[in-house]
Amino acid sequence: MKRPTRAGLVAAGVLATLSGCSPEPETPSEAVAYGQTTQGERAYDPGAGWNLTWQDDFTGTALNGGAWTVLTSNWDPVTNNCNFGTGELEFPRAQNVVVRDGKLVLIAERTGDNPTDSRCPGNYRSFYSGRLHTKGKVEGRYGKIVASIKIPPGYGMWPAFWTLGSNISSAGWPGAGEIDILEWKSTEPTWMKSALHWYNGGQADWGTGASRGVDLSQDFHTYEVEWNANSIVFRLDRDFVSTATFGHNETEFQQPHYLILNLAMGGNWYGHPAPTAIDLPWGVQKTMEVEWVRWYQPGGAQSLGLTNPGFEQGMTGWSTWGTEAADLSETYNGGHSGSYHLTHWTAGTPFETWTYQTKSGLAAGTYKLRAWVRKGGAFNFARFQVKTCGSCAPAVANLGTYGGWTLVETPAVSVPANGYLEFGLHSNAPTHDGSSFIHLDDVELIRL
Repeated sequence: MKRPTRAGLVAAGVLATLSGCSPEPETPSEAVAYGQTTQGERAYDPGAGWNLTWQDDFTGTALNGGAWTVLTSNWDPVTNNCNFGTGELEFPRAQNVVVRDGKLVLIAERTGDNPTDSRCPGNYRSFYSGRLHTKGKVEGRYGKIVASIKIPPGYGMWPAFWTLGSNISSAGWPGAGEIDILEWKSTEPTWMKSALHWYNGGQADWGTGASRGVDLSQDFHTYEVEWNANSIVFRLDRDFVSTATFGHNETEFQQPHYLILNLAMGGNWYGHPAPTAIDLPWGVQKTMEVEWVRWYQPGGAQSLGLTNPGFEQGMTGWSTWGTEAADLSETYNGGHSGSYHLTHWTAGTPFETWTYQTKSGLAAGTYKLRAWVRKGGAFNFARFQVKTCGSCAPAVANLGTYGGWTLVETPAVSVPANGYLEFGLHSNAPTHDGSSFIHLDDVELIRL
């Protein structure tokens, strides 16, 4: 949702679409009429060859805190700026993010409270709204990311469904990369606006969009990105493809990203209108409703979402047995994709350390563990392993010496329905001079 600050930028040989502007709508294909009646879950078929690896259908009455974090300030602790770098007019808070009737609902409303974060003095906001993300909880690389969303009508509404690179805290913006799947503007109501932002000697931007000739705020629609190592394409309601496909090899789009949903108001998307110009009267609420969010991966193997698989959030999500001081998240010699990686090392004392994560409630099937490794020096053993219970014998990949990042994977293990796996890196090093080390990054649990 970051918007470029200057026009006419050419990045990587592609003319950037800056201010979210897309080509003028062409005469659309024959569109299915969308009314304003209550609609059930929007049907979606990802097509042949796609496997569902993660989803949230927003059942029950509470948000899944294991997947989502709700922002409660106009100070963004991830990017460290006020009003999200775009001059948005809202103050996110927890009570404006609810789960009800099988949907996630982000609620926007006008306020006279003049809320602002103490780190944003004088930046008083005129609206409350909702904003949430999956950083450190649900992150992944490539695939098809889709959501069924109904956006609110009216001037100044800025609903968005997007991603940021998981290394945003270290790489900053736009160095982490951003994929805008959906942005909407009331002055072009039939268009899903999509964009990419990255670093190429400076801020680089690329934009596109898709239209089906109907006001998108009048009903639920599916908004998706299909992302692989070479191209990124956006789709509206699956069959309406964006006006252009992005061919790429930028490192920002070769690494894990996390998801963001938010309902903003005003800001540079609308040319910084005054709060009084926003179409949201006193005492009225407008909502962005999300029926579901899904992440698919291609082929016969499914990559299951892990917590902090690239160690960009320190040791969040990972447990340690043994010599705790011997495992750490650090940037030494760089990560495989982001800046950080796991290290097993001490300055010279012997150690044994087991760094692991667990996954429960797994579907019956065959699984294996995969990661990128560098290793040097002497170890009694160094095992990349997965096991089906705490006391069970593991399936082990015994690590060799690797001067550069090398992909390793464990043997496959069979898991029953509602199964459990415990997996990670187990190493034991004798007394040494500090030259013995293991670096581990970008861990994936694969269902075959």
